[in-house]
Amino acid sequence: MIIPRFPEKFSSQPFFNPKDFLSYMEALGELGDRKAPDCVIIIYQKILYNYILSSRKTTPAKGYFGGTVSFIDDLEDFGEGRSLAIAANFGVGAPAAAVMIEELIAWGASKFIAIGYAGSLCEEVPPGSLVLCSKAFRDEGTSSHYIAGSEPALPSPELTTRLEKSLIALDMPFIKGATWTTDAIYRETPFEVVNYRRDGALVVEMEASALFSIGNFRNVEVAGCFSVSDTLAELAWRPEFHAETSRDGLARLFHAAIDAFR
Repeated sequence: MIIPRFPEKFSSQPFFNPKDFLSYMEALGELGDRKAPDCVIIIYQKILYNYILSSRKTTPAKGYFGGTVSFIDDLEDFGEGRSLAIAANFGVGAPAAAVMIEELIAWGASKFIAIGYAGSLCEEVPPGSLVLCSKAFRDEGTSSHYIAGSEPALPSPELTTRLEKSLIALDMPFIKGATWTTDAIYRETPFEVVNYRRDGALVVEMEASALFSIGNFRNVEVAGCFSVSDTLAELAWRPEFHAETSRDGLARLFHAAIDAFR
């Protein structure tokens, strides 16, 4: 089945958009009185969320965003009037990430870096590696409702360059390359690994292509980076989620993201 089923949707207007929904929330008094963050680090793993809460001074947003958005309040040299927050606890996968970033954009955020685990597709990228994403092969359904065709989704070149410079400046070895984004984590097959690897994909994960597509559609900056937590490179699954290098990679990317936003 081709997604979307009816390509005419691209010349039609949706019934409502994220700004309409947030206007509804605001009318209910659910947005609080703090201005939206300028920059957001999107995270998926609980271990990174707990690390941030234990190592930084944070303030949860009020109302509707209270369970998912926390402002980081102990930043130095971040720029007067600018703010940074993390978005977490909204689930995993392209649809959940899409709803989160759409509503944050409607709230007023304009720069995003997504950090998460990814599985390796090649021996050159073992668990513990850091990967800066240059493009995302679209094997999920969400991005196709924003961008027609099947071309890979691209991150913001400007923000990706800033993140790359931060990784270099902080002496964090990394590999830059493509990812395969899929909705079906338990349906990744050897045939797909071989073919996506042939096309240049280094890793596989569940959200990047949707986030990049929405970023381009909404004209905001989105970049992505990964800590490699498991591997399919030998056409067998070897998990390393428990490894210190995998977990430490998330924290290191978090610090690089802050630096890139400065």
